[in-house]
Amino acid sequence: MNQMRISEVVDRVGIPTSTVRYYERVGLIPGPARTASGYRAYDDAAEARLLFITRGKRLGLTLDEVRDLMVVWDGTNCSATQTRMAELVATKRADIVARIHELEQFVEQLDAVHAELSARSGPETCSGDLQCCAPGMPDRPVALLASSALQASS
Repeated sequence: MNQMRISEVVDRVGIPTSTVRYYERVGLIPGPARTASGYRAYDDAAEARLLFITRGKRLGLTLDEVRDLMVVWDGTNCSATQTRMAELVATKRADIVARIHELEQFVEQLDAVHAELSARSGPETCSGDLQCCAPGMPDRPVALLASSALQASS
């Protein structure tokens, strides 16, 4: 069994040491064995788990989604994991497409406000309704920019 120090594992997986320690604290990876001198000693299975987590995160999965997927995977169950991963990636993709649409609408709203502000000079003092410097668009309210699915992935 290959034993590695944390510095070796992070170099191989491409994540910071603090991330490995965090994943240990939250139970995504088990605490490693220790050498006689107290250093963490990681094995190939720990490296594989960290790589699995890292790749899931890079695909936009939340840690909860990764945790659920790891239960399916458990280091060996590739077929079921592949099926579930495909479902999660499809859901992420749909979320991103919705977010892009939302942002495109927001850009249109910002363009309209910018055009309105640029088309006239402002008065010395603000009007009570603030239309002079902070126009509202009651017929087209500004979209909320973060969908609930994307907030959960943060």
